[in-house]
Amino acid sequence: MRLPTSALLLATAWLTAACAPESVDCPAIAVASVQVQVVDARGRVERDARVTYTVDGGPEERATCAAGPGTSGCAEWVASYSRPGHYVLTATSADGQRTARGEAQVRQGECLVVTERVTLTLPDAT
Repeated sequence: MRLPTSALLLATAWLTAACAPESVDCPAIAVASVQVQVVDARGRVERDARVTYTVDGGPEERATCAAGPGTSGCAEWVASYSRPGHYVLTATSADGQRTARGEAQVRQGECLVVTERVTLTLPDAT
């Protein structure tokens, strides 16, 4: 049995549409790659700490305060925006005497990166 050409074209069009990836309407926004909170050994937020990071072994960069300008200290930091990769994070106390390190693996979601949350705990001063 031979199928008419129109039937073959219709079947081909249907299979192509069924197998084509769905178009996703992604928002054009930047999201935090890693959100970092720095605390002391008792769990209190260290607002005067400094946070730096590297991505995939690249150069060290400074995290930005999520609270923005005009606030007293920083309760939460952002390490990059919309950037997947392996993050190595470092928090340093204001006096430079105590440090804490952590890591995060940020993956790309369907549209946006999946934000990772990390808490870095500075040790007690000795």
